[in-house]
Amino acid sequence: MPQSQQKTCKVCKKDFTVDSSDLDFYTSVDAIPPSSCPTCRMTKRLAFWPFGKFHKRACDLTGEKLISIFPPDADFPVYKTKHWYSDDWTPPEMEYDSSRSFFEQMLDLHKRSPRPHQLGEKNENCDYGDDAWESKNCYLSRSFLQCENLSYSYRNVRCRDSYDLVYCYDADQSYDCMYCFKIFGVKHSFDTWNSMNSAFLYDCRNCQNCFMCWNLRNKEYHILNIPYSKEEYEKKMEEYNTGSQENFEKIKKEFEEKVRTEAVHKSTFNIKVQNVSGNYLTECKNCHECYFLETSEDCKHIIRGLDTKDSQDAAGILRCELLYDTNQTTEGYRLRHSNFCGNCRESEYLDFCQNCEYCFGCIGLRNKKYRILNKQYSEEEYKELTETIRSDMKKRGEYGEFLPLEMAYVGYNLSFANIIYPKDEKQVKEWGGRWEDLEPPIQEGLDVADPPDDIQDVEENIVKQAILCKESKRPFNVTKDELAFLKRNQIPLPQLYPDVRTMHRMKKVFSIESRVATCHFCNKDITVYQPEELGYRKFACMDCYHKEIV
Repeated sequence: MPQSQQKTCKVCKKDFTVDSSDLDFYTSVDAIPPSSCPTCRMTKRLAFWPFGKFHKRACDLTGEKLISIFPPDADFPVYKTKHWYSDDWTPPEMEYDSSRSFFEQMLDLHKRSPRPHQLGEKNENCDYGDDAWESKNCYLSRSFLQCENLSYSYRNVRCRDSYDLVYCYDADQSYDCMYCFKIFGVKHSFDTWNSMNSAFLYDCRNCQNCFMCWNLRNKEYHILNIPYSKEEYEKKMEEYNTGSQENFEKIKKEFEEKVRTEAVHKSTFNIKVQNVSGNYLTECKNCHECYFLETSEDCKHIIRGLDTKDSQDAAGILRCELLYDTNQTTEGYRLRHSNFCGNCRESEYLDFCQNCEYCFGCIGLRNKKYRILNKQYSEEEYKELTETIRSDMKKRGEYGEFLPLEMAYVGYNLSFANIIYPKDEKQVKEWGGRWEDLEPPIQEGLDVADPPDDIQDVEENIVKQAILCKESKRPFNVTKDELAFLKRNQIPLPQLYPDVRTMHRMKKVFSIESRVATCHFCNKDITVYQPEELGYRKFACMDCYHKEIV
């Protein structure tokens, strides 16, 4: 068995360990040990995962008007998705030049290779969306499946008639919820399951008609965890006017203080796991330093995945095996150093390829085999030339690295990386990344609304006016349907730009930095993932949590 290696990260200069099991894995996928630490490797991959604003632009093939996460001045062509998947165009190709850096040649190919304007299929009226699948009437949302009438949301499945959701499944008529499942009419809640007609819940199960509650199981008509009769509850609720922005802020502040000081916080959000480290793992076995991973086994350093085995260093993967150093991959097998690929096998350095095998350094290909820089070779030529390229890349220090940052689709500030590993503009540029400017905060001639405090006093014409984000000063609008939803549910007008709201929620959920805390009940040290600045007082190991929270 190979011995562990102690290395110094070439990016952050911190020491890290490549253990013997890692070395065995690299051998199994025909890879070499990394030159940077796990955090720097993940940061670079996530910089290739867009979370950017939506732009109005034209299809570079037909001139059709589009809404895309890719701006009009993207450094590569953008085709309407249905055209990209057609045979109406021919991918560019290049011949390998041994006198030049291979990454430089890939960058040249990158600038000539079209990408589809939107990821996803089988959608209706979801133009302002990305990573959208089998959905209808969804607006300014990303990463959603089988959703309908969903707005300003991220990573949702089977959600409908709802706004501002992050990581929710089977939510209906709900608003401002994170990590909630099978809910109806639930608002301003986190980690709530099988509940309805409630607001401001934290870690609740099977609850209804509850308000500002935490750690409840199978309860109804509770306020601040105090039980009431139905009549008392309804009378007491009349005292709360959640539609007033001023009142809402007071309620929110009071609830957050209760969550900090009174709620019991479990050490992880893992469910049905065996021999794991990480958070938000469901039915996983032998997975380490993994997050938001479900029904997977024998994985390491993964962020977001499902039905995957024997893979390392990846983000956004589905039904994959023996994957290494990849981003956004579906049904991949023995795929390395690649980005946004589907059903690709036995390949390296691919970008947005579909149904390809034995390809190296290719971009925008479909249903191809034995290609290098998109050019066709015989099997023998392919094997010989790829060995030559690997040797040349090793001499230049390129082989084993992820794709060059210059090939990232958007600026770092508009990528998933900036949510988990935030950097300022100076840090990004020193790192070698790109920063993308947003529109001016206040546009000349803009009709800016000065709305009243109470949602019931907001007039219908506000849908024709702009609201200025309190944080970014970027202008945004509310739609007619959204205004009706807010009035019906006694929710004040949003104060922040939709993407700013989503990023705030994502940062609360997508915290992956671990630290040591003390179990409030048994006093043993436990690993937790909630940031220290949240000020939570009562952490519990999983044994104590199950004893205390019935």
